[in-house]
Parts: sequence; C-alpha cells; structure tokens
Amino acid sequence: MKARFALFLLFAILSLKLSVVFAQENIFTVWQPDYQKSPYTGMTRQHWIQAGEYLLKGAFNYIHTLDDQMYFPKQLDKTYPRNTGEIPVAKLEGLARTLFVAAPLLKDNPELEMNGIKVADYYRYQLINISNPESRSYIPHRTGGPSQTLLELGSLAISMKAAQEVLWNPLTKEQKDALAATMLSYGEGPTIGSNWMFFNVFILSFLKDQGYAVNESYLESNLQKLLARYRGEGWYNDAPAYDYYSAWAYQTYGPIWAEMFGKKQYPQYARQFMENQYDMVDNYPFLFSRDGRMNMWGRSICYRFAVTAPLSLYEYDKSGNVNYGWMRRIASSTLLQFLERPEWKMVFRQWVSTDLLLLLFRFIVAGVVFIGAEKLFLVCCCRKTLTIGRLQKITVLGRKN
Repeated sequence: MKARFALFLLFAILSLKLSVVFAQENIFTVWQPDYQKSPYTGMTRQHWIQAGEYLLKGAFNYIHTLDDQMYFPKQLDKTYPRNTGEIPVAKLEGLARTLFVAAPLLKDNPELEMNGIKVADYYRYQLINISNPESRSYIPHRTGGPSQTLLELGSLAISMKAAQEVLWNPLTKEQKDALAATMLSYGEGPTIGSNWMFFNVFILSFLKDQGYAVNESYLESNLQKLLARYRGEGWYNDAPAYDYYSAWAYQTYGPIWAEMFGKKQYPQYARQFMENQYDMVDNYPFLFSRDGRMNMWGRSICYRFAVTAPLSLYEYDKSGNVNYGWMRRIASSTLLQFLERPEWKMVFRQWVSTDLLLLLFRFIVAGVVFIGAEKLFLVCCCRKTLTIGRLQKITVLGRKN
C-alpha cells in the first residue's frame, strides 16, 4: 500500500476473525500471545484491534438505543461538566473520542454491533443530530469565542475522513450541508494559538476535501502558525509548554493532516510537517523506560495514554532508519501498562480507582479517557509497526528490542 494512503486505507485490511483477547473480571489480558512476532509483549496487530473492541464495548455498556449519548458518570466535583451549560459539549466529547476507536473497526466491518446496537447506525444517527434542533445531541452554531466544541468537531472530521464510506458518504446532501454549516461556524471561528489550531485546520480541510467553500486564507494562516511553533529535533512549543500535548498533538496531528489532506491541498506545508516528524525518530523513544513503558509525567495521567500515538506514524519515514520493532515494543508495553493494571479497575471501561481520582483535573470529562484511541487506530492502521518481525531489531540500552 502506498505510503500516502497507509494511515487510513489500511483500515480496509483489518481483520476481526477469532478473538485474541480475553477479558476476565474487567481486566484486559493478551490471549495467545505471539512471541515470535513480538518477543517481549506477545502483542500483534490483531491484539491491538481486539483492544479497540474491548474499549468500545466498555463505552457501549451505556448505549441501549440510538438516542442514548456517550455521556459517562461524572467523577468528583472538580471535573466538568460543572453546570448544565457544559453538558452538551461533554456529550459531544464522549462521541468524538469514542469514534477514534470505532472508525477503524467500522472501516473493516461496517456491520459491527456492540450491546445489540449497530455501531455505524449509532454514530451516523448522532452525527446527523448534531445539527438537529429537536435532538438532545444538538450543537448550536458558534456565537462566542473558542470553546471545547471546536476540538470535538475537529476530532469528528478526522474520523469522518478515516471511515468516510461508512460515516459520511451515506448521509443525504441535506444532512451533510447542515452538519457542514455547524462545523464551519466553529472551524472558521476564533481559536487559541496552540495545538487548538489543528482542529480549525481539520474542519476546514475536511470540508474543502468534500467540495465546500471554506476560508482558505484562514486555513493557511493556521498551518503557518502551527509550523512556526517548531523548535527543532521533532519538538514544538505548545504556547508556552512542551510536555502537555507534545508529542501526541503536533507530531500526531501534523502527519495525519499531511497524509489525509495536506499532500493534495498544501504540499509545501505537508512536506514540512513530515520533515519535522523525521527529526524526532532518534530521540522520542528514549523518553520511555527500558521495558517500553512511559513515565507518569504531565498534567493528567489519562492523557498520557496517548503518548505513543506518533510511533506508528514513523512509517512515513523515508530514511529506512526507523526501528519498527522497537516502536512496536514501546507502543504495546504502554498500552498494557494501562489496560492490565487491576488497581486502575479499568477506567477505560468506566471504573475509576481512588488513585486515579487524585490525577483528575477540572477540565477532564469522563469521556477523555478515550483520547488514547488515537494511538489505537494509528497503530492498527500503520502496518510496519506491528508486522516487522525478529530480524528488524537493534540493541537499545543493552537489550534486544
């Protein structure tokens, strides 16, 4: 498969044959590990696919009809929503973040069911109702400044492009136009000069890709500002911090945009995002421990679930110097670091431990745990990271990886 299509067209080869994951008492366990392909964790691409199913089933435990929303139990008073005005965007966040899990699964299996609900029907229904004033899922057009709604609509744009044949194409022209109008009201609206600009970019690029007229000067301006945040060796300053969102914002959203839209719409900016990504190959993996696990750094441990998202995107590296076995080992180890720990009581299935509650911040909503789905569908889609075998390994920190 050509590299420029690898990120999402490889969804088509995802297989949902026999289950290779066994869940016992809400704890994820790798079943029938393959230590020939993955000597340390035993995890293969199929295990990652099943991890996605496992997480999505947890979300769909709350869904019994098409009208039910991805609105999960609130944890402590300091998390949002803190008032009724914040509830709509909390529901939208649950929809957008869980769709990061659902999109690659639907790409392979449009008939996928969870909890007796056809997953594709559910998400299409919810997408349509975003612009339906009579629906509980309705999101009004923007009337003020930048808000969390911008981020969630930008996230939906990524997933709608990823599984366009299932999520977007079946909508009628009237439904598409109504949804596009809502998205444009935010995508062409004000933003914050940080990674938030990516969400304006994704909304505008997606709708431009679908033939809608968009503010192209604003789109290009945001791209230029994002690239101007680059500081070298693969790292960006996120106005003003480095560790909050890097490297699963700039080093993830940049290459995704480049492959999905940029090479066609703005090749000069796409090329720069990819060159910046290549600069990071030699240093980012060393932020993880010898056994491939992450340090618990940053303002929210839930967010750290996504820190390996850029690793699978190194597939686009043209140098031939990427150690894909090492990248796979890190990605799989970090996934298991979260999913196999019983004391966390599977926050990703909506059980939360006392320890985790201490790590929640006021801007966190229950649905944010699914932000790590970015890395799930990226690893499932980028083939080299999970298919390179034993021969493609080098010694790192004195150990074979």
